[in-house]
Amino acid sequence: MNPTAPTIKGLIKIHKPEHLNRPLVNWRGAPAYKLVRLFTQKIRQLAPLPNTYNLENTTEFLTKLKNNPVLPQFNMASLDITNLYTNIPVTETLN
Repeated sequence: MNPTAPTIKGLIKIHKPEHLNRPLVNWRGAPAYKLVRLFTQKIRQLAPLPNTYNLENTTEFLTKLKNNPVLPQFNMASLDITNLYTNIPVTETLN
């Protein structure tokens, strides 16, 4: 109801000497964020899609792990894509 401009803050990366600061933008107050949230809720009501291979949290992971035995030949992988594309070199990608 009360949209605001997105705020920006810096996340200090002491383990990367060439990039000491990474900008983080909080989009939650932006009008587009609220519009997309409403749109997402409507889409989920009209066309619910099963999250067969996705987990919401650790509790869901432990529940599925208890119900399905993990055999020695299985490999487990955990992918967190929230920061997956932050370190792609732009100049090399464009070339």
